[in-house]
Amino acid sequence: MIKKTKNQSIIYGVVLILTGYILFLIIPSPVLDHAISNIEIQWLLKRTENQKYQEIKLSQIREYCVDKLGVTYNYSRNHRLDEVPDEYYAKLNYVAQHLFINDDYKFIYLSVPKVACSNWKRLLLRLKNVTNENKLAWPHSNGDHKRLVDLPREEWRAVLQDYGYYKFAFVRNPWTRLVSAYVDRFTRHDKWWYGFIQQTEGKRMIKNHRVGATENEINEGSDVKFKEFVEDILDHHNKCPNEKVAVNLNEHWNPQFFIAGLCHPWIEYDFIGRYEELDTASLEVFKKVHMPDFIDKFPKPSRNSSTVLRAAVEYSLLDTELLVNLSKQFRPDFEMLGYEAPMELSHILPSIGFEFDEESV
Repeated sequence: MIKKTKNQSIIYGVVLILTGYILFLIIPSPVLDHAISNIEIQWLLKRTENQKYQEIKLSQIREYCVDKLGVTYNYSRNHRLDEVPDEYYAKLNYVAQHLFINDDYKFIYLSVPKVACSNWKRLLLRLKNVTNENKLAWPHSNGDHKRLVDLPREEWRAVLQDYGYYKFAFVRNPWTRLVSAYVDRFTRHDKWWYGFIQQTEGKRMIKNHRVGATENEINEGSDVKFKEFVEDILDHHNKCPNEKVAVNLNEHWNPQFFIAGLCHPWIEYDFIGRYEELDTASLEVFKKVHMPDFIDKFPKPSRNSSTVLRAAVEYSLLDTELLVNLSKQFRPDFEMLGYEAPMELSHILPSIGFEFDEESV
């Protein structure tokens, strides 16, 4: 009995030594200078899984572009600049507005509205030692950032194909992102942009999609219903070819695959993280770009749980036809980004072939 206990102790000791050695090899030294947090432990456990997922997902995205969207990659990286077709720049122009460049830490970040983009832009400003409270409170001023679109057009390809820069993006479940956009833009009367949205998007949505709308309702453009919001999105897609629709749609509810330029031949992201896993996914980015010590973690979204609840309510009020059409319109986001339709709608959407996840909304 004693001999068995000693053997067990020896085995446990060897395991502990090997574990410590492995951690020493894979964890940058700054992390070892302090106690490993729960978030870092989660990151370690998910790291291999994430790397495998990224490799598979990035290859699947290109396959999807070819097989489902009919994209053809007939452009060689070796073409001279004067041979680059204008169509490649035209398609990239919209995406270039959302690609933020940091030269000090060698990364390019894709900003997708309603996917924690405010906090990411705030982080970019902090990396530039910006301390102005007004700028940090509203980090969306383009003049405070370096974007791809700000560079001469002939430099775009070289920047995107510079493998010394780590290119990453974060995406979100299309269902909750859409509701988050609606709530943020059409119900938050305390925000300065509410009046602007009323006079542009709101007036059009009420005029075109509210039965029996009064002249006063149209002129005010306020109190847009979620159903009217969804009908307006579908109306854009029904009237125009896909690419023009995406450009004309407000970026807050534009499909994410279009904003990210996932089918563009010059764009290859090193990492695509999920909003729902920001804690661990952002830590992966931090490790890769060697983020400074004063930025130790990414701020956790404050209203995700309330958005999930709101989503369940709003979608339950839509009729089957609207839900099916909306699902089809955002299907590339679901399939390219690996999201599933919410369980709350499983009784409505099985006919279009989605798989369902009890935890997603």
